[in-house]
Amino acid sequence: MEEPNNAEDAEHLSALSIGHYIMAGLSALSAIPLVAYAFAGAKLAEQLSNEMALTMGDISGQAGVDPLAGAPMEMMEDLGTLMITMTALGFLLAVVTAIGFFLVGLKLRQRQWWTFCYLSGWGECLLFPFGTILGVFTIIVLSRPTVKRSFGMR
Repeated sequence: MEEPNNAEDAEHLSALSIGHYIMAGLSALSAIPLVAYAFAGAKLAEQLSNEMALTMGDISGQAGVDPLAGAPMEMMEDLGTLMITMTALGFLLAVVTAIGFFLVGLKLRQRQWWTFCYLSGWGECLLFPFGTILGVFTIIVLSRPTVKRSFGMR
């Protein structure tokens, strides 16, 4: 005996979709401070390199073991590059996460890509606390037989 599609499932899927849209917005907003941190970090590395060069001088030409393994300016340039690279990777991760949340919200509303939405629910559980709550409810709702049928599954 087949259960009819009920309004409760539609309401729960709609709420989950809205929750995913909100999380997409929060993920996108979290990328904005990373840009400010990148510029501040690069500026700090530049200032530190100038101060280090004045304080220590270029000791790479002195006899013996070079404790800095290079000139202070080169070290600080490398630090600035590292900071910018790590910030760019964090920015990229935040944007990809936001796109993922948006896609899950969209596909829940369209009743498509059940496997993608279900597996994304498991992945969201890593994003404590809001992602965990959203992921657990996504898994619970998508596990219902009536919801699976609304996605076109048997």
